[in-house]
Amino acid sequence: MKIIISAFLIAMLSACGFTPTYKKGEANYEFVGCHTVSVNPASDESRAFIGPMFPLQVGDTVYFKQVNDDLTVSPVATGSYCE
Repeated sequence: MKIIISAFLIAMLSACGFTPTYKKGEANYEFVGCHTVSVNPASDESRAFIGPMFPLQVGDTVYFKQVNDDLTVSPVATGSYCE
């Protein structure tokens, strides 16, 4: 059991400092923290969803945002930070 825990901790610590790289044309997602969905879709046509087909409902939480074609991440328009 100690070996499993040690291996898990080493794997987790090795991920620290990891900087993701994105490529144009690929579907990439960035962690944006916890946001509570207040409107879906938003006025700018952005949508909160799980996977490719499951839209989130008002009150659900979203943690990732899709990276734009210019490799930037715009603010979350479908909700606000969790309290």
